[in-house]
Amino acid sequence: MAAPLTAVTDAEYWKSTIEHIRNYLTLNGFMPSVILTIFCYAVLLSARSSLWGLAVLALPGTFAHELAHFIVGFILGAKPSGFSLQPQRRAKGWRLGAVTFRQVGVLNGAFIALAPLALLPLGCLCLMHLSVPAWATAHWAGWFAAAYLSATLFYACVPSLTDIKLGGRSLVVYAAVLAVGWTALPGLRAWLH
Repeated sequence: MAAPLTAVTDAEYWKSTIEHIRNYLTLNGFMPSVILTIFCYAVLLSARSSLWGLAVLALPGTFAHELAHFIVGFILGAKPSGFSLQPQRRAKGWRLGAVTFRQVGVLNGAFIALAPLALLPLGCLCLMHLSVPAWATAHWAGWFAAAYLSATLFYACVPSLTDIKLGGRSLVVYAAVLAVGWTALPGLRAWLH
C-alpha cells in the first residue's frame, strides 16, 4: 500500500527555503567570501593613485578586459591589429591596456565597447564556484586567490570611457533602434491580431 501524500504548507516551504538560504549564506562561506572580495576591490580602488600598484594588482582583470574586446572584435570582423598591457599615463589617470582595431563600425562598435560586461558573470562564477568552496574546505590560500580574482574581474567589467567613445555611434544607433522597436511593439501586436 502506498504511503499517503502529505501536503507541505506554504509556511513550512518558506521556513525551509529561508533556512536553506541562511545556511548557504553563513555556513558555506558565502558572506566571508563576499566580504573578502569587497576588501580586495577596495584595495584595487585605493591603488588607482599608484601606476605600478594598480598595474600589478589589476593585471588579471586588465588582461581579461582587453581579451574580451579582442575576442568580440575578432568574432565581429573588426580585425584586431594590436594588443597591449603596457600602462600609459593619461590626462585623467592611467591606461592599463589597449586593443586596436582596423574596422570598427556602426554594427560592431557597441558590442566591442561593451564586451567587458561579460566579465561580471565570470566574477560571480569565480566567487561562487572557487571562493566559497575554498572557504568550506579551509583552503585559505585558494580562498584568498579566488576572492582576489573575483575582485579583479568585477573591477575590469566596467567599460572605460575610451571604450564608450569607441562604440559611441554604434551605441546611439542601437539605442534608437531599441526605442523605436519598443514604442512600435504595442502597435505591431495589435496589427498582427
